[in-house]
Amino acid sequence: PTDQGLPPCADVRDKVVSNLTRTLPTLELGDPSKPALFFLHGWPDSAAEFAAQFAGLCYGPSAKYRCVAVTMPNFHPDLPSADKDVLTLNATIDRIVTTVGEANCVDTTFVVHDWGSVIGYMLMSQHPDLMKRTISFDVGTGGNASDGFMSVNAEAYLAKTSLVTKTLAKEFWAPCTDCATWESAWVYCPTPATKLSACSIASKHVVAPPATNPFLFVWGNMTRGKPRTWATEFFGPEWLEWVEATPHGQVVVGTGDHWVFAESAAYVNEAIENWLAGLM
Repeated sequence: PTDQGLPPCADVRDKVVSNLTRTLPTLELGDPSKPALFFLHGWPDSAAEFAAQFAGLCYGPSAKYRCVAVTMPNFHPDLPSADKDVLTLNATIDRIVTTVGEANCVDTTFVVHDWGSVIGYMLMSQHPDLMKRTISFDVGTGGNASDGFMSVNAEAYLAKTSLVTKTLAKEFWAPCTDCATWESAWVYCPTPATKLSACSIASKHVVAPPATNPFLFVWGNMTRGKPRTWATEFFGPEWLEWVEATPHGQVVVGTGDHWVFAESAAYVNEAIENWLAGLM
């Protein structure tokens, strides 16, 4: 966004390092000795969806943090489709864990969104000591918005048609409609080899992470330009209560939709900085 007081996008992009040698490809910015913000994107996005956080939190000599963002299999626009044996939630979790180690992240805060939140919560349940604290955007437990959305994308994946996935992305005002290829929809319907079918996971069934680490939850109050209602929320009231019961748990509401961290970047970045300042 150009109206959020961020440095010019081209200047930030020139400093970002694209690393294709990791187990998962990464975008990285900042001093490796500084506390890491490790980002995991959602659908239909990639590591690049967190550009505003890279610019606001990790750019320049005075930045307090280092940003590392991975792109999950079949989401990177410059890489070929992945083998089917890695297109499972559990295999993706294993690859994320390995990438955290390869990137030498220190004092790590996990920053997750959408499917990144779903997979991230599963990861934290399996590896509770990997991250020190968590920031999640827009997806929790107990929501009411994902069943139909998931089934449409699952059918598109099985039919290998990007027309459906791109139409759905456009309908929900996704920042990158062209990123919504049918290949990226595997998260909605993994191959039969997986023991955990994402087709059966709606936000009401998402596994909550351990409640032992500090947790910040940020969500947007709009859907397609209109005030958001429970019917389009990816979380329920009990989720907000759960967040606030965690150590230093906090809920922040921003003006924007599912991608509020871009639409209200200045507000969200300030909330993140203030929250982290109270912990570090």
